[in-house]
Amino acid sequence: MKRLMKWILRPICLGLALVIGASLYPYARNLINDLLPRGKYEQTAEKLTHQMEKAGELTAVTYQDTGVMEANTSALLIGNVQQVKAPYSYKIGLGIRLDEVELIATETGIIVRLPEAQMIYDSFQITGDPQISDFWYHLTEERYQQMINDQAKKCREEYLDDVHYLEEAWKAACDALDKLLIQWAGENLPLQFEKLPPADTVPQT
Repeated sequence: MKRLMKWILRPICLGLALVIGASLYPYARNLINDLLPRGKYEQTAEKLTHQMEKAGELTAVTYQDTGVMEANTSALLIGNVQQVKAPYSYKIGLGIRLDEVELIATETGIIVRLPEAQMIYDSFQITGDPQISDFWYHLTEERYQQMINDQAKKCREEYLDDVHYLEEAWKAACDALDKLLIQWAGENLPLQFEKLPPADTVPQT
């Protein structure tokens, strides 16, 4: 009789264990993930991603130059009919957009993938009275503004077309972000920095 009862109760107990285990699995899985290194870093990565989205942008390096804007206009047979000189100041900040950064949790830490450095802001200002010689060809406000726009574009391209400045900005962004992520997390983190491929090289899915 006892053997018969054991034989009957064994599948019943096994079934109950399976039902209870299935119902508790989601909670147990979360608990296990919290205890394992990968689970810990996944939660931290999610938290830091939210922080970066709120921050928006990171200016890693700032450059400032001064110079003299010069523009000349010539006419056939007459020669130089207009000359403009004006001192200027140019400032540019290079860095990254934090909403483009990817955080990938691993068992040993977090991989931080940053995009290429880009211009975060720039400004161009005339810092003194311009010297204008336009006896033969009057300088209009529209023409003067175009000169300013052309000089600002030239200054901007000197930095954005130079790999050295962009690489320097990217490395500075890694250093700055390393400190920010640790500060936001409230603990030391094993971080590994990588560069994201340019957008136009990402394979289409």
